[in-house]
Amino acid sequence: MRYLRNPLTQYPIRTALCLSAILGMVLLLVITPAPAARAPMSLAALPPLAIGDWVFRAGTSAGSQLIQKLSDSEFSHIGMVVRVHPEPLIAHATTDDDPQRSDQVLTSTLAEFTAPQLAQSFAIARPLFISTAEHTLAAQRVLEQLQQPFVLAERHSAHLYCTTLLADALDHTAIAFTPQWQQVNAPFFSGEYLFPHAFAHHPDIEWLYHSNNIQ
Repeated sequence: MRYLRNPLTQYPIRTALCLSAILGMVLLLVITPAPAARAPMSLAALPPLAIGDWVFRAGTSAGSQLIQKLSDSEFSHIGMVVRVHPEPLIAHATTDDDPQRSDQVLTSTLAEFTAPQLAQSFAIARPLFISTAEHTLAAQRVLEQLQQPFVLAERHSAHLYCTTLLADALDHTAIAFTPQWQQVNAPFFSGEYLFPHAFAHHPDIEWLYHSNNIQ
């Protein structure tokens, strides 16, 4: 019978480094204090929104905090305004916003998207390099993905998560939208991924609102 070597003993240094990285990530999530829940905010003071606006949020879950750490960003999630009347409606790909519609593309009212139990903070930006007609088409394309399953995977695999939903819907714009993908090298999570950071740092957007800027 052929003797199979135990990889844990065959590569002790590599194993130790991997285990240390895993332990570090676990400790980071365990030790980092949960963000304090903020009070519900009135949305009446928001500036007028338009179809195609981007809505960012800093989530409250451990997964959201991990995304913020990996991307060194304030935000962990993004959606697109697809309707403004009678109240703003946000389309986005998410895992657990709504237990009845988990792991899929769905729509949420702005109040739901920014609810304190989901959003530590939120912000709204308007991409200026996209025409009104392109915004409308992008919103239609996002809505066509409703109920499609959420798939978090690296760039060269089939994927559908919050940022790629929007990026794919914007691949028709006259001024090309080419957000910067980020290389991630973490245990069980490696490859190129697209984070909300890439949208928030686009040079041609106008920030309309940030909940942290309220006086």
